Amino acid sequence: MNKKIYLALLHSIWLTQNNLFKLFEKDQNYKEIYENINQKILKDLWIADLKIKQILKEKEKINIENLKVRLENKGVEIITIYDNNYPETLKQIPNKPFLFYLRWTLPKQNCLAVVWARKITDYWVKAINEIVPILSNNFCIVSGWAAWCDSEAHKASVNSPCKTLAVLWTGIDIDYPSSNNILYNNIVNAWWWVISIFPLWTPWNNYTFPVRNEIVAWLSVWTLVIEAEEKSWSLITAKLALDMWRDLYAIPWEIFKPRSVWCNKLISAWEAKLVTCANDILWEYWLSEEKVKNKMKISFKDEIEEAIYKLLSLWSLRVDEIIKDIKIDINILNLKLSMLELSWIIRKSSSWKYEIA
Repeated sequence: MNKKIYLALLHSIWLTQNNLFKLFEKDQNYKEIYENINQKILKDLWIADLKIKQILKEKEKINIENLKVRLENKGVEIITIYDNNYPETLKQIPNKPFLFYLRWTLPKQNCLAVVWARKITDYWVKAINEIVPILSNNFCIVSGWAAWCDSEAHKASVNSPCKTLAVLWTGIDIDYPSSNNILYNNIVNAWWWVISIFPLWTPWNNYTFPVRNEIVAWLSVWTLVIEAEEKSWSLITAKLALDMWRDLYAIPWEIFKPRSVWCNKLISAWEAKLVTCANDILWEYWLSEEKVKNKMKISFKDEIEEAIYKLLSLWSLRVDEIIKDIKIDINILNLKLSMLELSWIIRKSSSWKYEIA
């Protein structure tokens, strides 16, 4: 039996992420600790007497084989802070999780969080279907798996080269919300990613929502707020993005609509960049919709263009430096550079050096 099964068992009998940090700070002997857990060990973790009784009682009731089957049936991997594939972004959280549960592997692409309120309108559905599919060609779309709203962001990423990451606010073994069952199967069958930091058998509650939003924010390099009312959960993610000095974007709407309140406020306070199309985000990173569509199929007109591209893929160069390696007429070189620029394959930096776009 995989030794991390015992870690999941400890987590499922009410030991917190913080408790697990203290238990395994020096030695990852999960099986030994689980089998020998007692009142003294729990006392040393500064756990209250009432909770110690609950933990020991849960240990007597828990079915190891049942937990093992639930993990295996879902193809769940347990990732700890000591594993190489633990995300660096999560390590920056002050209260970082000791472990999380994962289906498949984590994305290598930069992640963009898409967050909004739970009640959805036709306006926002149209906005998400216009913008997210284009963004998902270049970023992994992260969202919180809520019905109606977050699920739309995942659906909009279905046919993209990059993938989508669903952050659950329940245990990874809980099929909730049931309205997302088909989408959930599509995600895991396509080898997309599902992640949860909560123990198995954990139902959703008012505590799991903000924790889920915190994980969404920390996993993502950028955040796009689609809509947010005065007291929206989305504001947790937006505030964290600002606190972490990460780029924040927002889509505006009518000033009299309650669901537009915070998007409009974030824009007017210069805390979020106004977004009306995908290019408003892509241009921030020297990208464009056209370039994103074609980035996987770069084609060159001739050997000279290909030689220029290979040279610039090594380092940025000025025209006089390029011509030293590619010995051609200066007029032909300038023409080729211009054609590559127009195709969004290369660009000229502020220091007048050419580089890969």
